[in-house]
Amino acid sequence: MILVTGAKGVVGKPLCERLNNDDRSHFAVSRKASGSKWQLQWDLTQPPSKDVRVRLSPVSSLIHCAPIWLLPAHLPLISELAIKRLIVFSSTSVLSKSNSENSIEQSLVNKLRDSEESLIEHCHNHAIELTILRPSLIYGYGRDQNISHIAKFIQRFGFMVLVGRAEGLRQPVHADDLVNVALNALEFPLTTQITYNLAGKDVISYHAMVTRIFIGLGKRPIILKAPLWAFRPALIIAAKFGRFSYTPEMATRMNQNLNYDYSDAVNDLGFDPQGFLEQPERDLTR
Repeated sequence: MILVTGAKGVVGKPLCERLNNDDRSHFAVSRKASGSKWQLQWDLTQPPSKDVRVRLSPVSSLIHCAPIWLLPAHLPLISELAIKRLIVFSSTSVLSKSNSENSIEQSLVNKLRDSEESLIEHCHNHAIELTILRPSLIYGYGRDQNISHIAKFIQRFGFMVLVGRAEGLRQPVHADDLVNVALNALEFPLTTQITYNLAGKDVISYHAMVTRIFIGLGKRPIILKAPLWAFRPALIIAAKFGRFSYTPEMATRMNQNLNYDYSDAVNDLGFDPQGFLEQPERDLTR
């Protein structure tokens, strides 16, 4: 039986929908129960209840779609339950934000890196088959906090502001492609103790990415460009009032390349990502 954590997230939800459609035995973990026979109510910041522990007994594989740093605390439980296959989603942020000057982003990088190292060490010492998946910019079904965030801004204001030329390369990856590769990984034990970068098929500039979002929404692209020196102070002020979620570091990265080689995942896991926004009506609205 498969255990899915983060079952209501951008990857966990379509993963559980796939398992349901395929009638595969699984448990879906979330903080709030839905009444489904496959649903387990468990806040991963806390130990599981006695009832949850009992229900977990038949689990043999775990696909962890919740934040990776929630998992190390439960490694003793994983060993106790004799779970032997672990597929864990991390993030390429551990690479792209490693030199960020933002304390919150540095904290994120440290949590990602420390969690990956804890998992690798524990799984090596306890003969657990571990595969770590690091996706880049995730989107899909309007549930993400990346592409859908930009789309909501465009829908509300009718324009987008970018820094400079916004030529930094991006590879948005669809949630369905991550579902496919996670399920494939279950069938390929030789991929254990390996970390894979995952990214979308299309390598496009940040500017081109935003342009596609405009077109996908059926809107004429209206893109305003500002120099970084003018953009950063405005973002700092806006952030203090809680009215804008971009940080100066995020603005700076609009001109940095954040594209990744995912050939190992293609060769080992049959990873075959789709092009960006092939179905905009599906992925830009909820």
